[in-house]
Amino acid sequence: MGLLRRLFAGEQLPPTKDGYQPPQGALAEGWQCLDPDCGEGGYFPAPRTDIPRWCETCGEETYPRLAWPWEHGARRAELDALLAEAERDGNEYLGLLVRFHLLTWSFEDHLMDGDTRAAQGVLAHTDRQLRGAMREEPHFTEGSYRFAMVLGALRSGGPEIALRVLEPWAELARQLGPGYGTDLEHDNAARTNYRNLVSSCLEWLGDGRTPGHPAYGTVVRWMLDTARAPHVRDWLTGDQDRALDALDPYWRGAP
Repeated sequence: MGLLRRLFAGEQLPPTKDGYQPPQGALAEGWQCLDPDCGEGGYFPAPRTDIPRWCETCGEETYPRLAWPWEHGARRAELDALLAEAERDGNEYLGLLVRFHLLTWSFEDHLMDGDTRAAQGVLAHTDRQLRGAMREEPHFTEGSYRFAMVLGALRSGGPEIALRVLEPWAELARQLGPGYGTDLEHDNAARTNYRNLVSSCLEWLGDGRTPGHPAYGTVVRWMLDTARAPHVRDWLTGDQDRALDALDPYWRGAP
């Protein structure tokens, strides 16, 4: 990226490792060493417009971990690079994963542009594709993608569009569809999917716009129905247990 360029760039952050150039005034929440074998990096207490010019561990140049919303553009550059790598190497499974990440990115991109109709179209398409992948790939986990869409909807759309992600997902889990089995001790896909569903409900309930929302009680029920299931309750994370205890100290009991 060139030291002289950085010296005269003023308030403009350097490009990311995948070549995304943040606009003037973009903020970083941290930095990362360009040498993948070094792995040195760090986060700032608050977003800012400067990062270390070089890594103190190995001397290599660094690139920014961008704050939102500039992270959105950097994420697209990263996904494009990963997809090119998968296609170059013939890695079909990596390509599958990256294409789903691109769908979640496109979903939020439409929301950021205020195009809710287009976002809903991507959501419907993604839902169909995820269900197909769950049937065809026994180790595929869809939960992380649906969780990303809930976060994107809350961040760039609102609680209503996030509900459109959550409702069919909760119904799928209730029906114990593919990837939502009962042997969580030996089924990592099921563990991941259930945990992501609980986390997504917690994110929706914790949003400042949802208290008093007509669907608040419904989302609580979706979450508790999932968390209380005998095959799920002992496989939640410690953070989820604490959040559920704060919401309802007796959540492990019968409804």
